[in-house]
Amino acid sequence: MGSVGLATLNIFLSLVLGAIALVFVSIQFPDLFSTILDGAAWVEDQLGHTGLKTQYNNWVRFLIGDEQLTFMFFTIAMRLLLALIVSGVKALVARG
Repeated sequence: MGSVGLATLNIFLSLVLGAIALVFVSIQFPDLFSTILDGAAWVEDQLGHTGLKTQYNNWVRFLIGDEQLTFMFFTIAMRLLLALIVSGVKALVARG
């Protein structure tokens, strides 16, 4: 599979696995999930008060919500995990 195919597969799998990880963490580790939600709310608050003109700041506040930030956190975590797995498998294949 080419590098474009692997990148596309990584993006798709990270979205699906990110959603699964979000649900898993929210059920199995509710205190950790609460901390993640608090962090996302803090980031949302910081991004929503940047001193931009109101016409631009309204769009930032509209597009960046704590729900999106929480899902983005899990998606990025899954992308990193998948990248580590793929690079490890590539290294094993190249060695053998």
